[in-house]
Amino acid sequence: MQSDERGGGGVVRPAPRFAYTEKFYEVFPFYLAIGMTAEQYWDGDCELVKYYRKAAKIRQDLKNQDAWLLGMYIYQAIGNLAPILRAFAKKGTKAMPYPDQPFALNTMQKGEKEQAKQEKQDEKAKAYFQALAMSFNKKFQEKGGGVNG
Repeated sequence: MQSDERGGGGVVRPAPRFAYTEKFYEVFPFYLAIGMTAEQYWDGDCELVKYYRKAAKIRQDLKNQDAWLLGMYIYQAIGNLAPILRAFAKKGTKAMPYPDQPFALNTMQKGEKEQAKQEKQDEKAKAYFQALAMSFNKKFQEKGGGVNG
């Protein structure tokens, strides 16, 4: 294969007019801004820039998530205050209380929250049925019946 056919200049595929050096200098400030040192950029592993870009995207996504969550809390707080902010609100109207726990952000937290709620309901039901059984046994004994167990 001759150099003409490989893109190194010649008649078939002339050398590209694009100079990579200019592009490297053009994007250099971006990598400095996301925390890469000049030594890492110019002399380090060329794959490193890819990981710095990914890390910058992750940081940006996390920052966006935090801003969204803050907006959600503010929206909730204003919504809780809305009843008392109305011009013609009835006398004695109170604001809804602020949530006692943070919002669940992922499915695991939601699952844990639902499980805790279910366990609390189960405990209530257990206490109710124990009281009901004691009441039933007491009435049964008063009528002269015996209780086994």
